[in-house]
Amino acid sequence: MMAIGLVFCAAAPLAAQGTPPVRPLSLADALKLAGGASENVELAKAGAQRARGQQLSARSALLPQVNTTLNWQKQLQNQFAAIASRSGGTGAGPGGGSDTSSAADNPITRIFASQYNFNFGLGASQPLFTGGRVTAGLRSAKYARESAELGITSAEAQVQLDVTSAYYDALLAERLAVIADSAFVQAERTLRQVQLTRSVGTSSEFELIRARVTRDNQRPQLLQARTARETAMIRLRQLLDLPANQLLQLTDSIAEVPVAAEAPGAPVTSVNVDPATVLAADARVQGEVSRLVAATDTTVRARAAVKQASFGVNVAEQQLRATKALRLPQISATTNYQRLAYPQNILPTSLNEFLPNWTVGVGLSYPLFTGGNVRGQITAAEAGVVEARQRLKLAQEGATLDARLAALQLTEAEANWQASVGTAEQAQRAYTIAEVRFREGISTQLELSETRVQLQQALANRARAARDLQVARKRLELLPYLPLSAGGPSGAASSTNMGTSR
Repeated sequence: MMAIGLVFCAAAPLAAQGTPPVRPLSLADALKLAGGASENVELAKAGAQRARGQQLSARSALLPQVNTTLNWQKQLQNQFAAIASRSGGTGAGPGGGSDTSSAADNPITRIFASQYNFNFGLGASQPLFTGGRVTAGLRSAKYARESAELGITSAEAQVQLDVTSAYYDALLAERLAVIADSAFVQAERTLRQVQLTRSVGTSSEFELIRARVTRDNQRPQLLQARTARETAMIRLRQLLDLPANQLLQLTDSIAEVPVAAEAPGAPVTSVNVDPATVLAADARVQGEVSRLVAATDTTVRARAAVKQASFGVNVAEQQLRATKALRLPQISATTNYQRLAYPQNILPTSLNEFLPNWTVGVGLSYPLFTGGNVRGQITAAEAGVVEARQRLKLAQEGATLDARLAALQLTEAEANWQASVGTAEQAQRAYTIAEVRFREGISTQLELSETRVQLQQALANRARAARDLQVARKRLELLPYLPLSAGGPSGAASSTNMGTSR
């Protein structure tokens, strides 16, 4: 039976070195841990936050822009002060005599000749007409934010699939390691049986050498399986952001009860074979696949990647509209209110020293000639719309292919699992019989070795089929939220590198 506890080193020596205790981990726990440990999810969240900030920035263009200023200035040399000092006492009065009042006593002259200038201002502007540029920018930012938020969902779904695949990869690696251990023990038992019969003279030296070579040939497979098991656990710990020395006990299992047991067939009365009957699809498998596909929305419009591509088209269209608005006049209203003071000392001493200055205005700007700049921007924006529409078409085609590949992978995994269940039991029964026959001396070592290889292969195939079935089901469940895959369902071939040699 499959061992579900994964402990890769002796617990006692490691505990003495301060290694964390063994941590039970179910798939549900792993998926919860992955939600807060994934860098890709955090990147997607940061992208959504940036998109929300850009939407706020775009919305601000519809509202009045108000700013304030406060300036203090000292003039080290002032031409107006110099003129006033030179003309003081040279003016003539209305009666033709000398003017007793100096030009410096004139209030206007005092303003321009003042050493100090204190200025407080309040300004505001409001766009009245932008040709749709502002509203188009706001819609573009809105679509970009919705697309970025879909990106979070897509990243989370991809993390769930990756963690599920890594979890079952670790279980598969453990199962293959157990199979390799069992095969090595069986080979060792056979070697000792041959050594025993050799000592009493009933076996030849050739039989002894062949048994020893068979046992030694199992050792590399044993070591490879243990390395693959540790590699799978390292990958799982990295995905969950757990310490590298954390010991894990995976509590879930990849084995399950098949959909339905195959009924005993009718007695064989003829050796004739109908190819159509033999090659026909298993109705149990088709029924289970149809049930799982019906429980998931696999339509094109439900895919997050297609929705994001559709938002991309909307963004490109709004950017084109905003660019075309550059050809239209821009009208805005402005106002500027100031309080000015020209103190004799460094700072004003009274509010009465502040003089008001308030202006309002309406401005219009129109690009008469830009040297082709606006036309170039419009051409580039039109190309962006074409690209976005083609990306949407590619996403729709990819989503259709993805859904079909997911269903085909699930069908293959279900069929392999159904076929592997009975085969493993039959292989185990065959090896038990072969071992008894060899022990009783009525069969050869070659027969026993071949039966052992068949058992090892059947058990490995069953473990791979169980892993592939679980991952295929999870992928179909998450299909509406997953990114489009470039070469079909992810993880389909990952288990092929973890098998034992045949």
